[in-house]
Amino acid sequence: MKPAVPALALLLALSPALRAEESGTRAIASHGAPVRVSGESGLVLMDLVLNTVAFGMEVAALESAAPPAPQPAYPQRFRDDDSYWRPPRRQMDAREGLLLSFGLGGSSAYLSSQGPGRTGAFDLDFRLGYGFSDRFQLFMDFGVDAGRYPQSSDFASWTFTVRGQTVLVGDRAGNGLSLNAGIGVGGVDYNDGYYGTYSSSTGLALAGGLSYDARVTPWFALSPELFLNWHQIPNSPGLPHDVASAYGVRLNFLWYLK
Repeated sequence: MKPAVPALALLLALSPALRAEESGTRAIASHGAPVRVSGESGLVLMDLVLNTVAFGMEVAALESAAPPAPQPAYPQRFRDDDSYWRPPRRQMDAREGLLLSFGLGGSSAYLSSQGPGRTGAFDLDFRLGYGFSDRFQLFMDFGVDAGRYPQSSDFASWTFTVRGQTVLVGDRAGNGLSLNAGIGVGGVDYNDGYYGTYSSSTGLALAGGLSYDARVTPWFALSPELFLNWHQIPNSPGLPHDVASAYGVRLNFLWYLK
């Protein structure tokens, strides 16, 4: 299109002069006698000069115009490169990968075999599992609540559960409120200081928790949690089963290993 623009401008510049020359020629031919046209020729010449100057300015403006911005080149991949055949790697979610957690806290524990009261206990928890996405994680949980009833023996109530976890409210960076729940087995170990240590039978256990993950790094988070554990303590046939429960707060140190 560029070469056509100067040609069109030149044609427009010359057209008034050509029309003027044609007009002058017609005037001479119609009368059939010599007529002086020197003044009109001067005007035509001046018009031609001005139009030529305007044409030159238009051409200069066109030549000095900035060229169009270059288009970005698409990345090329060669067939002999392995990346040509490999599909692009999917970016993993923040809660995806091997899940590892260690937690410490305190709880209020209850053993029906020790009476109606509750007592304070030290809570210890360990988790190992896998995060399939930001929305679902599956892990094994082993928790212990250790304490002592007044005028009674020391105890350690433990649970081993398999739990599923989902994010209730959160972001793509891995921060958010999560809910977990699971089922497994549990029991109690006693130490009265006189007859040594003895253990109860294992029974059905239920457990759950509500936690908030606060990311410190892309792979590590601090996760305070409100938790609740419950399990049966089977007795001899013919006797009602005892139960144990604990609820409290713990701080989990949580890793997602990619």
